[in-house]
Amino acid sequence: MAELQSNEAVALSPNDSAVIKTLEMYQAIITRMAGNSAACKQWCIPLVTVILAFAVKESKAQLIPLTLIPLLICYLLDAYYLMLENRFRAGFQKAAAKVAEGTFKQQDLFQLLPAGSRRGLLWKACTSPATWPVYLGLLALLLTSFKLTVGSCWHV
Repeated sequence: MAELQSNEAVALSPNDSAVIKTLEMYQAIITRMAGNSAACKQWCIPLVTVILAFAVKESKAQLIPLTLIPLLICYLLDAYYLMLENRFRAGFQKAAAKVAEGTFKQQDLFQLLPAGSRRGLLWKACTSPATWPVYLGLLALLLTSFKLTVGSCWHV
């Protein structure tokens, strides 16, 4: 038992395969969160565009507010995934700093913990240029479509 405790206190080498695997797992999580964030945009843009195109073509202004539902859901999911990505990046940076300082120990292995303030990073994600321009552009398209649809209803 004493031997096990002494092994846990020993810093691991940066070249240790378990240390490398731990850092690779962080990178895989970060990549997955970035992919999920991109998927939100990839689904939202065509979905909103199709609904708006149909509403304008058929002059059905009452359908246009429905696009707010996928727009808001995708925006919030996108911001959530970006927040998680940033938290895992911070966790990766802490782990990498421990490796660089020579203080990464056996008990640190495979402890893939996000770091940073959830609330602060969520606000940062919501206001990030990676999220809001896309959804603001879709909102502008929604408003333009509404104006076109309502305008065409009055001229008929």
